[in-house]
Amino acid sequence: MKTGLLYDPRFLDHDTGPDHPERPDRLRTIIDGVNTSGLAGRLTMLKARPAALDDVLAIHSQQYIDRLRDACVSGERYIDTPDSAICPKSFEIALLAAGGVLAACDAVMAGEVDNAFCAIRPPGHHCERDRSMGFCLLNNSAIAARYVQSRHGLRRVLILDWDVHHGNGTQHAFESDGFVFYCSLHEHPGFLYPGTGYAFERGEGLGAGQILNLPMLPHADDATYHSAFLTRFMPAALAFEPEFIL
Repeated sequence: MKTGLLYDPRFLDHDTGPDHPERPDRLRTIIDGVNTSGLAGRLTMLKARPAALDDVLAIHSQQYIDRLRDACVSGERYIDTPDSAICPKSFEIALLAAGGVLAACDAVMAGEVDNAFCAIRPPGHHCERDRSMGFCLLNNSAIAARYVQSRHGLRRVLILDWDVHHGNGTQHAFESDGFVFYCSLHEHPGFLYPGTGYAFERGEGLGAGQILNLPMLPHADDATYHSAFLTRFMPAALAFEPEFIL
């Protein structure tokens, strides 16, 4: 099994301020761990590239992209919500992060690697079509799902999201799609941001049944998580028969 690692030091240029939870130290810690553990020598390093705007616009509106670019260029400190801190370079780095995921997808499709981990920022799964939420500027995994469908001719894409928060933006992008299956394991929305991701949210129209939310109560233990993964996620994933997994 050949695993790729996508990282670019330019991701650190997205300056959210020293006290922001989503700050450059998150990536520094990951890369330091990879290097000090000796894992780096077992990985194939992948290079990031900026995402083309056409690929981004498959998920986000032109109006939002224009607002995001203008807010960064004009020196605004956040967009849409104080959680989503930005700096003059943030739009450029957000395109690089999204494009990095697309480059990793290309490497998998070309057989250069079997899978890949993308150490990128800013993150993406809260970002909606027309607004930023929860630190997220572009929805990287949603953009990648559309990319492998349009550029590589795949149909069925599965997105597995195990962040403690529900990925509202990713779910909303595909809840009526039919060809993208989205599963999220997260803390129950009655207790945690962003307040979405209830078990009854299963998709609609062509996407009915293609959303699987597995919310858990605070302090759920490993056995509970393991059971949800094996008895709920795995059967659904196998039944969907994905051609690509994000």
